[in-house]
This record gives sequence, structure tokens and C-alpha cells, in this order.
Amino acid sequence: MESSMKGRAKRRHLGASECDDLVKNIKGNESLTQPFNVNLSNTDPNRGLQPRTPTKRSRQAPGGVGQQKGITSFYAVTGVISTSPQKGTKTPVKDEEEEQEPIGHLIPKEENVEEEKIEDYMEGITEDMFNEDFDIGTSVTSVKKEDDFLEVTVRKEEDEEDLVEALPDAHYGLLGVQGGHEVPKGHFQDLPEEVLREVFAHLPADDLYRNISLVCQHWRAVVMDPRFLPWKKLYCRYRKQQNEALMEVKSILDDNQINKKDDLCLLNMLRYMSQFKHSKCVNVKDVLACIKGHQLYAQAEACIKDRIPDLMDNEGPNPWSAMALILILADGVKDILDLVALLQKSGCLLTAGGISEYLWAVATLLLAMKNNNINISNRWHYNIFYVLHLMENAPPPAGLQDKRQLITHEQQQILNHDIQNNHVVKIMAFAGTGKTTTLVKYAQHRPHMRFLYLAFNKSVAMQAQRSFPYNVECSTVHSMAFRAVGVRYKNMRKLSNNLQVFDVAWVLPEGLGGFVNAKVVTQTLHTFWASVDTCVGSEHVPHKYKNTHGMSEYPDHHKKMAFATAAQKLWDKMVELKSRKERVYNMTHDGYLKLWQLSRPQLDRYDAIFIDEAQDCTPVIMGIMLSQNCGKILVGDPHQQIYTFRGAVNALHAVPHTHIYYLTQSFRFGSEIAYIGAAILDSCKKVKQILVGGNQDGSVRGEDTQTLQHLKLGQRLPEGSVAILSRCNVTVFSEAVRLTDANPSCKIYIVGGVEYFGLDKIMDIWVLMQPEDKRKNESLLIKDYFIRTFCKDKMGGFIGLKGYATASEDRELEGKLAVVEKYNKRIPELVNRIKDRAQKSPVYADFILGTVHKAKGLEFDTVVVTDDFMKVPCARHNLQRIGGFNAANVPDDEWNLLYVAITRAKRALYITKTISNILTFTGEYFLRSRLTSTLLSKDPSVVCSIKGCENHITADAILSMSKLPVRYVESVDAGGVLCLTCVEQRVGPAAFLLAPPERVRSMTYTNERIELPINIAMLLSLL
Repeated sequence: MESSMKGRAKRRHLGASECDDLVKNIKGNESLTQPFNVNLSNTDPNRGLQPRTPTKRSRQAPGGVGQQKGITSFYAVTGVISTSPQKGTKTPVKDEEEEQEPIGHLIPKEENVEEEKIEDYMEGITEDMFNEDFDIGTSVTSVKKEDDFLEVTVRKEEDEEDLVEALPDAHYGLLGVQGGHEVPKGHFQDLPEEVLREVFAHLPADDLYRNISLVCQHWRAVVMDPRFLPWKKLYCRYRKQQNEALMEVKSILDDNQINKKDDLCLLNMLRYMSQFKHSKCVNVKDVLACIKGHQLYAQAEACIKDRIPDLMDNEGPNPWSAMALILILADGVKDILDLVALLQKSGCLLTAGGISEYLWAVATLLLAMKNNNINISNRWHYNIFYVLHLMENAPPPAGLQDKRQLITHEQQQILNHDIQNNHVVKIMAFAGTGKTTTLVKYAQHRPHMRFLYLAFNKSVAMQAQRSFPYNVECSTVHSMAFRAVGVRYKNMRKLSNNLQVFDVAWVLPEGLGGFVNAKVVTQTLHTFWASVDTCVGSEHVPHKYKNTHGMSEYPDHHKKMAFATAAQKLWDKMVELKSRKERVYNMTHDGYLKLWQLSRPQLDRYDAIFIDEAQDCTPVIMGIMLSQNCGKILVGDPHQQIYTFRGAVNALHAVPHTHIYYLTQSFRFGSEIAYIGAAILDSCKKVKQILVGGNQDGSVRGEDTQTLQHLKLGQRLPEGSVAILSRCNVTVFSEAVRLTDANPSCKIYIVGGVEYFGLDKIMDIWVLMQPEDKRKNESLLIKDYFIRTFCKDKMGGFIGLKGYATASEDRELEGKLAVVEKYNKRIPELVNRIKDRAQKSPVYADFILGTVHKAKGLEFDTVVVTDDFMKVPCARHNLQRIGGFNAANVPDDEWNLLYVAITRAKRALYITKTISNILTFTGEYFLRSRLTSTLLSKDPSVVCSIKGCENHITADAILSMSKLPVRYVESVDAGGVLCLTCVEQRVGPAAFLLAPPERVRSMTYTNERIELPINIAMLLSLL
């Protein structure tokens, strides 16, 4: 322990080991974690560990230069309001032996003999003005003039030895400084309770419970006060499914008839919000005057006047109900931000959490209504939650910003975590949420530690090495295994990229021959390599596979053991450091990784390991890393797991953890794109965490018709990158053909490089497809050895290759065969054209093409999603009519692929009909309200826009709902106004905001004509 003396005040500096020892000691631990709750004697060695405000002998700034100004330099002090519960109404008693210390510029200079007349600006302020907003316990609010508070009591010399001098901190000296003192004189603990409330109101509720309430009893009392942010805390506890919160919310819903059976549940919710408990300082008339400036106020007023007239008075509608209705009718996040801006500008709700507390109340009710299966749109709750998230993570005002990068609350929680050897930390990071930035800052904050960063592929590791500080080593697990094991096989020229089913088929024992059995043995070995097991067993054999007829087979234990034995023998020959002429016995990359795992490597050089893209790690990788005697931080997005076919397991779910954190705010896109990603996670995967974005603009309905026109004509957009993302390579090839057909000079870039797209193999397959005479006469050569093998008569040529692809379930080969069959005679010309128009860099391309697997980790200004992903046949309200579809029955990989494609977009996303149908699962039909009078003034005889519906729009409905147009690449949904019954079919009780239930149900109900995808329509026609 080091110590240094400054006068008679001692400063003690503790090292890391000393702090660790203190943490293990009960008194030492309490002194560090709850310093203001521990009373220690002068002789106790733990005394003085906590921060304390020096009261004397503070250093003077030399020459008064560079002094931090006190807060009173900006605001004149004419009186002091004392509200601290600890101080009460006691008058400071001056000890005879205490010396008086002037408080800087508050004391008139000696040469100023004349006393200035001080005007009392606090006159007329009474205790009642503060009782509602600030809980001050039993203390009495007193207002005293400045000259009554100019004396300061100072501690006696007996405590001087233990004083710890505060360190200069321009951002921490919230109370300013006095005189020429360089060091802040105030401490955060000294802030009045009402100021603490204002500060705490800006923090997430999770922080209030997990951190703030544990600092000291005073802060805990503030946080746990039932009058402090009741709705914000209730929402947090309700999301966490706490029993008391669930019962409290259920009681609110039940007592106010907000339930699924009540047609007027939405109106009942608005009526309940009219009783919102606000501060006595709030003038309700001012709130109403403020919200009248919102563009949706006219609709809210008309609706309340027509449907809930008892909430109207001479001034207008109840402002709390009107605001709730504005939140429901909002077109998106922007409308709610406009409402918040109006309230902030007017200052009518400037109390602790005033605006946000109201939003939390509405958000809690809407979330509870959705959880109780009331048919409302998830978008209503999402919009409010999104705005609240932006408010909690808002940047500081322009004058207070510095050069440091802004950090969200979620990122700060991770940065505050000090990793220990026994910690397994999971960071669940949604798309574009800055996980790499967070890891970089984590390492920067700990320069004394040594980190290992493991990436999924080499290019990511190389990029990371340029971003991380010097104390981080970046690598891939395969490169580490290669240096330790794989290099031996390379030196012997016994190393191959992968194990081919075709090669395995020729070395299997009698009775296990053929491509189907070879496929099973190959899959068995891949499963073994991905596992942590020491030898091949029956558990590694697939429990189901397809035979030569495409039928599923389920091997029994005896057959599984036969497959496992054959796989083990093959593996033993691969492991031998002995050259063989058969390529099938070569070691593979996954093979030497497995050997490295079996050698039980120890990575003792590192204090912690960052494991990136943990959702795509195999058990063998996790086995290597989790066995290390250091901290492990697993980072990734469990919803971007798209490599299960390679044996990947979702380590973010499977591996036990000691700590877990979430990154849910994406910096890549705004609310419109974020909502589509969140809708897929919510409706298709039942994910509870909510993906949000930033404050930037974005479009998802094809609003930019110029971009659509450029897409159809294959012409470059004026600015920004445009990516067309597909599920499979067949569609990528088709898009390249479409663009170059429309515009022969179109420049394209294929993600991953055109040289790795397999155009040469496509050409070889086309040559194989040609008659033997034509191949000889035109000197058509097949370059690929494997494809050339099928030229032999016994292999069956093109038909034989196709049969092999089916038997081995080689999806990549099947895709290339499909391309050749689709374009047939055009293949040579198309292959040459694509090679010619392909660019080496996306910078020079008009359009970027690729599969989602290749585009993972990338981002583009504009993304077009092709229609070869998982199909959803129709909108939610029509699903029961066709039956047979359940999102829970679809493999997670399919939803993950769609989620990854959507979250590559930064500014514009062009969706498919399937994505539109998925949005309806969350109640988002793109319906927006309009005043019926305005609608009918343009056309008095408006008819419902739904095909087959002949209902007219009538003036007795005060509001009408219109569907916004959605433009797809190949078609347009023009949208239009909907009748009352069509609105009820889609969004249930929202229809009763427009008209009474009896009026809605008096109209004719129409079953919409469903336009099904061709494959589903053909299947239904056979039933």
C-alpha cells in the first residue's frame, strides 16, 4: 500500500490485491460497497476507505488560474432551501474550537463596507408547494436568507489524519467549488432528495433496482418510495413476471373491464387513463393547451366527443385520455416523439419523470392487454417502448457533450463488469447493437489484462486486430489448432478442405456401400468432430436419413453401431501421420481442430477470452474455451444462428452462465426496420427482449418509387449501396440474369467474390449435360475432377450426378444442377456475362447480390429481400380458413435467415408478401386513422377497398381506417379505406373506437379472397 502526505491529510492508494483482500473481509467489503452506512472508529483499519468531502486545507489553484467555477457563478443565490431528512430543522451549532472558513465568493470582500440590500426571491414559497413532488420525511422545509447560512462548521483536528482528499473531476463536482479551490467541494451524497429524484428518473428501472438501491439506505428509500416513478417500476416488474406486479396489473384490468370479452375494452382503458395521478404542480389546462398542437389532436378530440362524451368539458377532452388516444392512433415513433417534444417545450410536466411516467403507464396497460390476448396491435406498445428507450439513452445537451463516444445503459453495464476466472458472461447482442465496439472499450478500460478474441472466420479476425488495443490478440480457433496440430498434416501433404461423400463411398466395407451409406458415415464423422467425445459412438449417427428413393429411414441400434464402427476406422486412418494415395484419408480442418481439443490445450497467457459469434460455435470449440482457467465472455445473437447444418449449437442458450447482459438497441437502422425485425422475433420465435433502433429515418413500404424503377431496369441508384439478398444461390444467379438482361452494362458484385460463386462448376455441369458427341466435336472440357468422374458410362452422366446430389443431400450441388436445368442452353452465355459484369469490389457495383449466409455481418443502405425464404400463406385473420400453418412448426433457422436478411438494411427495406403477412401476426396491418368527414368531403360514395366487400363508408363513424399502400418489387398492394367490419376482423376492439359495436355488427361481413403462393394453392386444390 502506498501513502503520501499532503499537509496533515493522508491519501491511501490500494492495489488490486489489497482491494481483493478487502472484499473478502466483511467490514472491508461494507466500507467499499456501502460506505455511508458503516460507522467505524478512528482506530479501525478500514476507516477512510470511503470517499469523503474535505472540509479544510483544500488545495488552492495556483494563481487562481484554471479554477472550476461554482454553480453560483451562473445562478445568483439569494436563499437556501433545506430539505435533507438527515439535517431536519436543526440549526448548525458552532463549536468554540472550530475555525470558520469563508465560502468563497458568497462572502463580500473586506473592502466592500456597505451592505447590499438583498431582495428575498423566496418570499411566498411555502411547504405545501413541495409536499406532493418531494417526500422529505419528517424534516420541515425552511427558507432562510443567505446571510443566515454563511457560516460553515468544520470537523475537529482529531479526524484530520483520516481525511481522504477528493480527486479533481469536472463532471463529478455537481455542486461546484468555492473560492479558489481546485477540487470540488460537494459530494453526490449531499444533493437534496428532490435533485436525486430528478437524476434517478433518467435511469432505467433495472438500474434503480440492481444498483442505485444498493448504494445506501437513503438512496434505497428514494428508489423504493411507492410515490417515486410507480408506473416505471411496475412496468419493469411486470416484464419480469413478478407475482405482485402481475396481480396488481390484473386487478387494474379487472376493475376497469379491460378484458377480451368486453367490446369496449379500449374505451375503458382510455377512461381509466383519465384518472392518471399527476403532481399537484401540474396544471391540467396547460397540458390540454399543449397537446392541441399535435397533428392527431383533432382525431382524438372527435373520437372522445363521439365515443366517450363524459370525458369532455368546456375546455375540451380530458388531456390524459386524449394523449392515450394519440399514442394509439400514432402512425409511428415520430408522432410520439412529436408529442414528447411538445410536452418538453411547454414545461407542463417537468417533474421527476413526468412525461416518461405517463408513457410507462400507457405502455404497461397495452402490454398487459396484449398478454391477455386482447386483439390489439403490438405496434402501439412498441412505439411507446421505443420512445422511452430513446429518452433513457438520449445524448447530453450540445453544450455538455465531449469527444467520447456515447455509451448506452446496456453497454455501460457490460463495461462495469469486472471479469473473474470463474465467470462465464453471456452478451446477447441483437443485430447492429455495437457488440464489437463494446468489447473494444472493455479491453481499453483494462490495459493491465491480456485478452484473446476469437472470431468465426479469418477476415473478421484480421479486421478486429485493427480495431482492438494492443492487449488483445485476435485469431480464429482453427488457426490456433492449425499451428498446434494441423501444420504437421500440411507438411506431409495430407490435408484437405473437407470430407467428400463421393470419396467415402469407395472405401466403405462390404454391406455399407453406396452414396446413401457414405452420406451417413460422413455425417457421423462431422457430428463426432463437432462434439467433445473421445471416440465415435452410436450417438453420433443420424437418427434419420433419406434413402435412394427419398424416403426417410430410421436406423436401429445394430445399424447405428455398424455406421459408427466404419466411421471410427476411417477416422483412425485419417489421424495417422502416414501418407496415403487415397484422398479420403486426408486430415480435414475440422479434424485437426478435434485433435487439438483432445490434446486438452491450456491457454495460460490470457486473463479472459472474447468468443464472438458464439451462437455459431460447435461443442468442440466451446469445450476448448470453457476448459480454460480464465474468464470467458460469449458474445453473439442467438437469432442469427444459421449454421446448424454444420453442427453448430446455440452456445448462448446451451452453455450455463454466471452473468448475462443484453444489447437491444441497434445503431444500424431506425424504428420502421427495427419493428419488422422485432415482429419476427416476437411472433415467430416468442422472444421477450425487444429490438429497437435509433432515431434515423427508414422506409419499409416501398415509398421510394424511383428506387423500385431502378431495380426493375437494372440502373444504378444516385447514392447508397443496394443489396439483393436471397436464401439460396439459385436466386442469386437468377437476379444476376434479370439485372443484366434489363441492362447489359449493369455492374454487379457477388458477396464473397464471383470466383467463389461456382460459375466454373455450373459450366462443367452444363457440359456434362451435353451429348458425348457434342462434347467431343466442340472440344467441351470439364475442369472439375469430381464432375468429370461422372462422364464414365457406369456413373450415369448428368442423371447420375443428379442422383448422387439427391442421395448425399448435397444442397450446394443441387442448387447448381437447378440453375443448369432452368437456363439450359443459355448457360455458356450467362456464365460469361456474369463473369464480365462482376466487379472485384462492391464500391464499383450498381447492385450487390448474395445469399444471407454470405452477407451475415455486413450492412447496406438499401436491402431487397427476395421471395425464396420461408412462405407464410396469408394474413393472420385468414389463417383459420386455410389451416395447416403454425409458426412454431417452422425450424428456427428459417426465421433466423429472414431476420438476418432484414437487419442488413440501414435506410430502406423492400419486403415481400410473406413479410407483410408475418407483420399481421403482431396486429400490424398498416392501418392508419382519418377523420371520416375529411374522407367523405373528397368522395361521398367511398366503398371498402377489400376485394369482394361492398360496404360503404358512412358519416356515422367519426373516424375511418385506411390501409397504407405497400409496394413490392414485383407487385403493389394499393391499400385504401376499410369498412367497420373489415377493421374489426383485423384489429378487433379498435373498430369500436370508430363506432358502437351494434353499428359495426350491423354491416355485412365479407370473407376476403385469399391469394395464396402457387405451391400452397396447388396443395390445397388436391385436398
